[in-house]
Amino acid sequence: MADHFHNFHTKIQILANLNENMVNSHFPEEHGHAAHCRRRRRQNGPTATSEIDTTTPEAGPSSKEGEEKGPPSIRPRLPLELLELILRHLSKAELFHVLQANKALHSVAVRLLYRDLAIASSDSEESTPAQAILSFLKGLLANNSVHKHVRKLDINLATIQCPTANFYRLLHRLLRGTPGLVVLGLDLPKSQSPVWILEGCAFKLRQFSTSMHCTPELARFLDSQDNIGHLTLRGFQHDALRSLPFIYSGVPSPHSEDASPSDQFTLKETSLPRLTCFNAIHAGPGVVKEVVRGRPVATASIPLFSLNSLNALDALETSATSLRRLSVISFDPDAPTFIFEQVAKRFPELEALHIVVLLAEFTNEQLLGACRHLRAFKRLKYITCVATSSEESPAAVEQEIAEKWHQECRTLRTIILPRGRVWFQRPTRVCQRAISKGEDDKKAVDRIGEVQGRWECLED
Repeated sequence: MADHFHNFHTKIQILANLNENMVNSHFPEEHGHAAHCRRRRRQNGPTATSEIDTTTPEAGPSSKEGEEKGPPSIRPRLPLELLELILRHLSKAELFHVLQANKALHSVAVRLLYRDLAIASSDSEESTPAQAILSFLKGLLANNSVHKHVRKLDINLATIQCPTANFYRLLHRLLRGTPGLVVLGLDLPKSQSPVWILEGCAFKLRQFSTSMHCTPELARFLDSQDNIGHLTLRGFQHDALRSLPFIYSGVPSPHSEDASPSDQFTLKETSLPRLTCFNAIHAGPGVVKEVVRGRPVATASIPLFSLNSLNALDALETSATSLRRLSVISFDPDAPTFIFEQVAKRFPELEALHIVVLLAEFTNEQLLGACRHLRAFKRLKYITCVATSSEESPAAVEQEIAEKWHQECRTLRTIILPRGRVWFQRPTRVCQRAISKGEDDKKAVDRIGEVQGRWECLED
């Protein structure tokens, strides 16, 4: 009976050793690992079993005999950087499950889960939008360990009528507690501009988007952010209000004669040295010039108002480099009569031009008349010309316009005309049988090339 028991015990020990070797083959060696304890042979009697050494240099004496030992910690064989690239394809909900897998996966998943955070009042499932965002802020503030992982924060309070001062204090605490932040978006109610929530923040932004008004306080904050390369000012700025009397009236402009020097939005000459992209959704020429002047802005989006359309375009000319991409939103009813000429005169190096006219229409005659101005562009590949229209142009008419435009500007690849149709030139592949002089047909060479084809509509 003893022999049977001994043989059974021997088989169990061999299987245990085999399982241990399999575990070791999948995980890196490390001191103190339960599957990597040193072994020593029994002194007396030949046997196939081995005994686990119960001491390691780091861990010291082991636990008492009979105490249960847990399973070996599971560590992925892949480098953590590669594992992070894989986990990026998971949704937020799926990352929650990864967090609970083990320690190694938790350290990677928690970085991804809190890296990009966004909350909008319009997405609220709570009884009120304010409650949803309040819960969001309180939840983050209660978990200090994740603040270091936050890289992007986008908060939209646009639909909240009147956030309280305590609400903004919570937001201020969160901003001060996220020193690794590089992308920040703050969309606030247009009547409020609490720039003080940015005071004392240690982060260095690369992208900043806000609806705050262009005040001296905001200028001082921008002076402290040397790494910003992409800046968006979305709010109704003071120097544009006089051009929009149907929105606001009676508000002095910070760049007008009514404004005192202390109220003007003025940046230091050394501010924003890396700024390459500037979007001003409602800012007037004064703000545009103050931001663009002397800085390497190559991509811009600006509004044009009826009282100062040309001044806004002049402001873009103060950039330290040639403009490559330009988007224009025009509130000027006369824009169709001058927009192509004035843009072509100032920015011949453009590669992409997008024009949106809200208070006027483009006639087919005006679009055909733009041909002579398109000749000035040397690298223009994409052009968009969208406007409100009460009449529907036949596709054949728009095709003629697209072909005429391409004849004058041979670099064009894509054209979007006022009715929203997308036109592109489909290349035609041609195969020619080329026979060198003195050669027979067996040595002939097929030459395949592309020639310019007809312009087609994406809807076709």
